[in-house]
Amino acid sequence: MRTVIKKTLIVLVSLGVGLLGIGYALYLGNRAPTVGPIPAAEIAAPTRPYVVKLHAQWCSVCLVTKDVWAQIEQAYAGRVNLVVLDFTNQANTDASRSEAKRLGLASFFDEYEGAAGTVVVLSGATRQVTASIQGSRDFADYRAAIDAALTAAKLPTH
Repeated sequence: MRTVIKKTLIVLVSLGVGLLGIGYALYLGNRAPTVGPIPAAEIAAPTRPYVVKLHAQWCSVCLVTKDVWAQIEQAYAGRVNLVVLDFTNQANTDASRSEAKRLGLASFFDEYEGAAGTVVVLSGATRQVTASIQGSRDFADYRAAIDAALTAAKLPTH
């Protein structure tokens, strides 16, 4: 009887350690994507919509949608202002707050702080939210929202 309990305990501990290892590996692989800086002239007088990824390394939605963000970057780089705000920890949140302020998005940041797993499209001219997509893995959802913002700004969609 003791042998069965001992074997069961060893199996359970092994499973727990294995699951922790997998979780840690997923966490490490979910770093915030990096995007290029937005030029000062574009910040002062934006001509392009903002597409903002609200990210946190611990966010499971961010993990399952990171391939969609890569598609957004590939399809829209140079045509929209791509921004990543990272809420992984206090230091990242503070740096993201500073970047949002630099971009004229301080009130947006205050409203959406901590909303990891969301991609938000803002009008470049007004910096008002035109679409907010949380957790979709369908690129078509993002394409529709971003193309609508480009159309509203009278910019080409493709």
